Amino acid sequence: MLLCLVGVAPFLAPLARRVTSPETGELLYLAFAPVCHLKPERTLALAGVLMPLCSRCAGIFAGFVTAALFPRPRWSVRACLGYGFVASVIMLADVITQDLGVRPLWHPARLVTGVLWGHVFALGILALAREHLARPARLTSSA
Repeated sequence: MLLCLVGVAPFLAPLARRVTSPETGELLYLAFAPVCHLKPERTLALAGVLMPLCSRCAGIFAGFVTAALFPRPRWSVRACLGYGFVASVIMLADVITQDLGVRPLWHPARLVTGVLWGHVFALGILALAREHLARPARLTSSA
């Protein structure tokens, strides 16, 4: 549930900014400021308002939602680390080819690589939670 709330927040922020006061909308955007560079040319607009994250970061947050709604496959933490490395390499290839001018900025690629990385990252969080909850509680003595 928390992953869904966090994941949809950047998609709801432009709508909230549009229907609330400028001050309230600005507070929502300030919450995302430390997360993303927010270059306007790399940012999507919803309802005519720029999102508080670039398209790749928005994809990462969307990946949290996909993992919350479809928490499959149920990998171990170790497997998530391996697949996370693969997702990172794919994203890095997208970043490098775009930044070197090999191909133009293309929002669908930024979104897809973000969703892939965010989904695997969120599956890792879920795996950590499962493994933590599966451990027997250790008794400590105060002696």
